[in-house]
Amino acid sequence: MTKQEFISKIEEYRSNSSNLLEGDGGYKIYRGMAHVISGYAEDLFALYIASNIKRESVEFFVDKVISMKLDENQRAISFKPDLSVVEDSIMTHYFDVKTNMGWNRDFVPYLEEKNKFIEEIKGKKAWINFKGERQDICISERIKYQMTIIYGWNINQQKLQDNLEEIKNLPNIDVQILYSYNLASDSYEINESGFDNVLRSVKS
Repeated sequence: MTKQEFISKIEEYRSNSSNLLEGDGGYKIYRGMAHVISGYAEDLFALYIASNIKRESVEFFVDKVISMKLDENQRAISFKPDLSVVEDSIMTHYFDVKTNMGWNRDFVPYLEEKNKFIEEIKGKKAWINFKGERQDICISERIKYQMTIIYGWNINQQKLQDNLEEIKNLPNIDVQILYSYNLASDSYEINESGFDNVLRSVKS
């Protein structure tokens, strides 16, 4: 899957999200809110990465709960990445896929908390319940919280840049925007480096 195919599929899904899934059957049925596209975006993002790295040894878990104990004497905690990447029983990547930043236009405090959380779970043992069985894994010492924003709009562009600048000192955080605003052309376009950085991180 190419970068353009990924964006085109998201655009097509978004344009149809206000339609009734089964049609109106000739009755007066109207949809108000559009269907949420986040689940579709997560699935497509996993497929985009898998189809580009083409490694059969890698497992992709979409929206799957991961459990662990930070301390043997404490109760288990759980977290649920939008996409977790596991290879040879090691969780190497933790992706959080955001359609846009309308949900949180000042995301620095949010990412500061995520930075602390990642520091706590690095190198720890964890498990995933998959197909009725417990699959033991270990969290990579190099793992980061990778927030991937599909649409870099619905937020003031200067505010977005200020946020991105502030989080550069968070060692466990990586943010990529896939479809962003180009000030020079006053238009939105595929952010080649955003896509490339995502793939580069998984390939390495």
